[in-house]
Amino acid sequence: MKPNSAVRASASLALAPVPAWLRRALPGAVGLGLVLIVWAALASGLADLKVIPSPLDVAVRIWQDRSAHQANIAVTLREAMVGYVWGNLAAILLAVLFVRLPAVERVLLRLAIASYCVPLVAIAPILVVVLPGDAPKEALAALSVFFTTLVATVVGLRSSDAAAVDLVHACGGSGWQTLRMVRIRAALPSLFAGLRIAAPAALLGAIIGEYLGASRGLGVALVQAQSSFEVERTWGIALVISALAGLLYAATAIVARLLTPWAGKQLDVGAGAADAAGRRGGRISRALETAGFLLASVAVTLVGWYALLRLFDLNGYFAKTPADVFRYVAADADAVAHRHELWVALKVTLLDAAIGYLVGTVVAVVMAIVVVTIRAVEQTMMPVAIVLRSVPLVAMAPLIALVFGRGLLGVTVIVALVVFFPTLVNLSVGLRAAPLPACDLVTSMGGSPFHTVTKVRLQYALPALFASARIAVPAAIGGATLAEWLATGDGLGSLLVIAYSSSRFGTLWAGAVLVVVVSVGLYALISAVERPVLRRYTPQYSTR
Repeated sequence: MKPNSAVRASASLALAPVPAWLRRALPGAVGLGLVLIVWAALASGLADLKVIPSPLDVAVRIWQDRSAHQANIAVTLREAMVGYVWGNLAAILLAVLFVRLPAVERVLLRLAIASYCVPLVAIAPILVVVLPGDAPKEALAALSVFFTTLVATVVGLRSSDAAAVDLVHACGGSGWQTLRMVRIRAALPSLFAGLRIAAPAALLGAIIGEYLGASRGLGVALVQAQSSFEVERTWGIALVISALAGLLYAATAIVARLLTPWAGKQLDVGAGAADAAGRRGGRISRALETAGFLLASVAVTLVGWYALLRLFDLNGYFAKTPADVFRYVAADADAVAHRHELWVALKVTLLDAAIGYLVGTVVAVVMAIVVVTIRAVEQTMMPVAIVLRSVPLVAMAPLIALVFGRGLLGVTVIVALVVFFPTLVNLSVGLRAAPLPACDLVTSMGGSPFHTVTKVRLQYALPALFASARIAVPAAIGGATLAEWLATGDGLGSLLVIAYSSSRFGTLWAGAVLVVVVSVGLYALISAVERPVLRRYTPQYSTR
């Protein structure tokens, strides 16, 4: 009896179901294991170049530098969290104002988009010049989180159940009571989705501020390690930054799960906010309305610019007004030379951004098709993509420069990575938005999964592709300027940093304004192209 009992016990253990958490974690662990294997293989194959250390060497260096890492983490984390709190608080309050007063949204939304489109490398030198102490790092962290949290909160506040809103109104409740009793609860899942994205972004902003002026912090340590060509230490600091970003993302996700247990699924945010007002009336009236709100946005921007300079009593030698920037590029004796310098740098940046954008988008589209078609690939590689997405670019750029060089190839890799992840995530969701009956029809007629994607899913994924483009195009310019600053020494990114270091503050402000104008212009161009294309090729859009 005892042997038989032992056999039955062994059989029951062998047939015991695998825990759900293990089933969820195993594919991701396999993917990360593959990354480590590829890393070790590259380190062995490129050992002569001395740019890719082995995982073991990096782990040993991290352990040896643990006391320095602890001190630097404390400094950078404090800066990031201060900016995180203030940036998110401002975004939430503005989102409430947008929902309560849609006309305010039509005016101020473009300013919010501009805050998203401005590359940190363009605004960082200005903030370092005009703000004291740690304020520039905290301000950069706040700017890094503001737009995504704003959009997430607006989407969440407007996702509340219409029947519940009508019930509060029918009972005599005011708009503020509706906000307190219905909309805030409905907004929490979307808000936490934005906060998860904001946590690594705040870390990136603080580190960029440390790059331009600080004595302590992870950014300072990374600069010192790179400048002295300590390869293992550079990789080690980059991994520490990546781990810290991942922990911040995970911590926010845990808090979200505890506070919003009713949330069914994570919402994608950051694609851009739509205008609150309806598109009614004729084409001419809509054009006049748009032009009016655009002029109002420009006026608010200029007034705010002057007001901030006056409020902080900033020295005119460092802080330039809109009139100063205009004179620099249009009225000064050397205005022609100034415009030529900016134009030459802009052409380099646009080329860098365009090539990286095309490469990143093509790879993301192919990868999204594979992920949607082959379930095993998604389970294995998407956790890796999410982990890499949380890595601040400023930590990856020096490593990419070491491996791929400081020319066009290195810049292309950096920009392509910036474009790849948001496009992959959004497009994967978009490809799955196709109705199942249409997909089943293609399959029943002998079509392969590839035919289902090309004949059905891609049409329904066009909105997600345009949403990704609105995110990725300004981000590509930001990635190009960052790569030019950290790697190539060319383009607008390099020009801005050189102007800062040589106290050419006219060039600094004019270049920053140029980057913002170009980024916002490209964002608007994509939005303008999106509507007719979707109406022509996307079935669900044409019925709206």
